[in-house]
Amino acid sequence: MIKKLKIFEDLKRITSLIPAPIYWLDVNNTVLGVNEAGVKAVGMDISGKSVWDLYPKEMADHIIQHNQKVMQTEKILSQEEVIQDMTGKIKYFTAIKGPLRDDDGNVIGIIGTSIDITAEKNAQLLKKRTKILEYLDIVAANLPTPIAWLDVNSVVLGVNEQGLKAVGTTRIAYVGKSLYEIYPHDMAEHIIQHDKEVIRKGITMSQEESIVDATTGQVKYFNAIKTPLRDDDGEIIGLVVTGIDITAKKEAERLRVENEVHRNLVKEQEKFMKITNQVVHDIRSPLASLLMIVKSCKEIPESDRIALREAAIGIGDIANHLLNHYQKKEVETELGERQPILVSATLLQLLADKKYQYQNLPIKFNYDFSEPSHFAFIKIEPSAFKRMISNLINNAVDSLENKKGNIDLKLESNGNGEWVKITIRDNGKGMPPEIVKKILSHIAVTAGKEKGHGIGLTQVRETLERNHGELSIDSKPGKGTRMTLTFPRAKSPDWIAERITLGSQDIIVILDDDTSIHGAWDAHFEPILIQAPEMQLKHFTIGQEALQFIDALSANDKQKVFLLTDYELLKQGLNGLHVVSKSEIKRSILVTSHYSDLLVRGQAEKTGTKILPKLLASEIPIKIDDSTHFEQKPTALKTADLIIVDDDKTFVQSLALFVFGDKAVDQYYDPDSLLKNIAQYSKDTPIFLDNNYSNSTMKGMEIAKQLHEQGYTRLYILSGEVFKQSEIPNYVTVIRKDDIDRIKNSVIHNT
Repeated sequence: MIKKLKIFEDLKRITSLIPAPIYWLDVNNTVLGVNEAGVKAVGMDISGKSVWDLYPKEMADHIIQHNQKVMQTEKILSQEEVIQDMTGKIKYFTAIKGPLRDDDGNVIGIIGTSIDITAEKNAQLLKKRTKILEYLDIVAANLPTPIAWLDVNSVVLGVNEQGLKAVGTTRIAYVGKSLYEIYPHDMAEHIIQHDKEVIRKGITMSQEESIVDATTGQVKYFNAIKTPLRDDDGEIIGLVVTGIDITAKKEAERLRVENEVHRNLVKEQEKFMKITNQVVHDIRSPLASLLMIVKSCKEIPESDRIALREAAIGIGDIANHLLNHYQKKEVETELGERQPILVSATLLQLLADKKYQYQNLPIKFNYDFSEPSHFAFIKIEPSAFKRMISNLINNAVDSLENKKGNIDLKLESNGNGEWVKITIRDNGKGMPPEIVKKILSHIAVTAGKEKGHGIGLTQVRETLERNHGELSIDSKPGKGTRMTLTFPRAKSPDWIAERITLGSQDIIVILDDDTSIHGAWDAHFEPILIQAPEMQLKHFTIGQEALQFIDALSANDKQKVFLLTDYELLKQGLNGLHVVSKSEIKRSILVTSHYSDLLVRGQAEKTGTKILPKLLASEIPIKIDDSTHFEQKPTALKTADLIIVDDDKTFVQSLALFVFGDKAVDQYYDPDSLLKNIAQYSKDTPIFLDNNYSNSTMKGMEIAKQLHEQGYTRLYILSGEVFKQSEIPNYVTVIRKDDIDRIKNSVIHNT
């Protein structure tokens, strides 16, 4: 024993001179000593403590297994180790350990040193995860609700502007800081412990939290909803947090105790419901706009568009969680009247519910809807359809047996609109041929499941039989199962807007109280505006301002108005249908998430307004069709003896002054200006065109063709070019630019 003590004294003396961490442990993994550098690395003197005393069990077990191997093999070994220091931060080390011997050569423990590789490790992780954080930053910037995201150590990685306002601080003072640095220790500890639980369980969770506003010093209360933040490999790298400010609610609760308990409680519950509805409204509109923007930005690589879309859907799940948690559930009967249902929207709603139902399982839900299927309807009992799809997804989840896997939901419809196919595919354990045969033969089976799903499959079969549906199954043991449901496609109901058809000179009025949706509509209309440069887009967030704009238009321009309006216009005293009714606009579409509300549908029908589900706004096709549009006639034709269109201003002005000095000459220096104003002129007005324009890609012959098709009869090309007779259409007269007499006589004598 004396010899051992001498060894330890020697170690303490010698290692104090070494700048690297040195520690030595006995055979029971109790720390016998540590030098000063080791104390600094861990944040405390760990002498006399066992490894289990110092670190969480998983970390400690990993370290102890390595220590045992060193003592058993009596070799110098190394491994990467993770520890948690006194501040709660995770640190990474390369640990190098060898056997510790007494003077007789007996192994009495281990001695080791550790090289801190935390910076290098974090740099690797940061490089790997930078892109997903960039996507999150883009998505959060479009949301009007507080959003922040933190790493696994509760260090703030990013926050949107609404988040900064909520905590009353600046980006510099918030981003990059641990919560311990931002809030009092007790507040931070309460938040961080919940953060760790969310990360450990890997599911969305919520709790009430309090913070101190950095600007006012006021204590604020939030209902914090947190969801794990994962990288492309599915590894949890932190969490995303949003919060509903319930400070007013907390204060109201205190007053409730002092005064009228029951009445105040009901009032605050109603108020909180309104807040929840506001939050969901504020989240869903930006998500719809983001999906529209992502789809129209073709210059973004496909992989990046997919990542942005997934990030948007992830935050959309928070909105669905809020609704599921706080709103009353509607009770539906199993059997009801068959009616047309919008399949895509119903499937998206079911998929969101299933994500939360199975959030604690390592399952990824995917969906793929073909373009012809976005507005496809089938005629079926709504509640029976939902239960049927729910049963099939539940079966797919069961087939994965709590293991990591994928469930894919696919929606298709053929171009002729004859059928609609819904496919639910999993990569689970699959089914043997005899089970598949029994299912298709209408024999109840449990497929070997403990609790059985014979009733579920029976409900699926009965629903299909009542609604003219068909079922096909493709399944192989160990390879997964694909269930395909085929229904006849139903005629779309009158209330749905499946396309937007416009005239080339229409005035598109877009009304939505969420500003982010307006940029998305601009992106969706961008290719249309190239086709129809005279078309106008007018944006409004206030219904009354939209009404004032429409009222100020001339009678002719009012006929050109096409109104795209949201239904909910919060705190404005009117909704989108009120605007349609008051403005007396004949062409309008209600863009809303309330498309299934029968009351809204009834109101829309009274105003002749079709409805577009907001989440399908990015999918609706827009086309120009003047043939079915009203004939747009100017209120009065402009008087002009002739029109000259040439980019050589001197030539145009010389003709007007010296050749046609006694005539009313309208002068244009580019063909686009002419085409924009051509409706003002009578069809027999002489029009002189150059064939080549430096400021336009159009040739004079092309412009003449357009004008001829619109009914203009006196078309001339003034050019220095020599044309073959076959190149000159019979509705065009070609005159050399220097043949002044012929130019003049063509107007005077109409030759």
